[in-house]
Amino acid sequence: MTPLRFTRGHRELFALHMPAHPALSLARGVVLCNPFGQEAIRAHRFYRALGLRLAEAGLDVLRFDYYGSGDSGGNDGEFDLDGAVLDTIAAAGLLRRHSGAQDISFIGLRLGASIAWLASRQLPAGSTRLVLIEPVTDGVAYLESLRAAHARTLRQIFGSRWSLDASLRELHLPSNASEALGFIIGDGLRRQISERLQATAPWTGASARGLLLVQDPDRYASWPAQWGAGSLHVEASASDIDWTTNSALNTSLVPTAWVDRMRGFMLDGYGHA
Repeated sequence: MTPLRFTRGHRELFALHMPAHPALSLARGVVLCNPFGQEAIRAHRFYRALGLRLAEAGLDVLRFDYYGSGDSGGNDGEFDLDGAVLDTIAAAGLLRRHSGAQDISFIGLRLGASIAWLASRQLPAGSTRLVLIEPVTDGVAYLESLRAAHARTLRQIFGSRWSLDASLRELHLPSNASEALGFIIGDGLRRQISERLQATAPWTGASARGLLLVQDPDRYASWPAQWGAGSLHVEASASDIDWTTNSALNTSLVPTAWVDRMRGFMLDGYGHA
């Protein structure tokens, strides 16, 4: 793996390039898009294992941190959805320049899947393949789930005091729910998530092929017909992982079935599957 520093305007970003196996190189790249906050921490080992498997199969892989997250510049209060989308587009450009691959695909989990989708729609030539794992499709519901997870964790920490002491709840859970398990949710980020990610209409695709892994495939049954010129496959994620919890930070979370499915999806038609 090669650590890389790159910039987008004043934003200094960090990435890891996982080069394709030399004997199997397909001159194709995959950008992995992190989820938000605790979900990114929980997904770290999964992304590492997935990246290694894809690189071993002949794909150049880039893992990176958005501005205001991970090892990139900025603090977590400066993270915003629109900025993360533009950071993702910049990361795709970095992978093209560093690896020589012109064919770029994206894989994202939770909010990272939503970011991958939004980024793919802004690329001039679109993206070749797009994997969306349990994406955030309803921003308002997602923000409420983060607020509930934060409150639940505090209740576990403080026990009966949480139910009895209103001032304690106000101190740790202000009315605007500006924190989610240790990560700041600013007003701008909240507004962008609510406005950009609405459950009122199916997403349309800008990629040639899409794979959507969700807990309830029936809910998304109408999406393939409205995906656009390419094709979208909707499949059950068969997962009940709680990505928002901070109570199992040392747990190994690598859904092997997901890794195998994504490897096959990315390689299908290129001879190494």
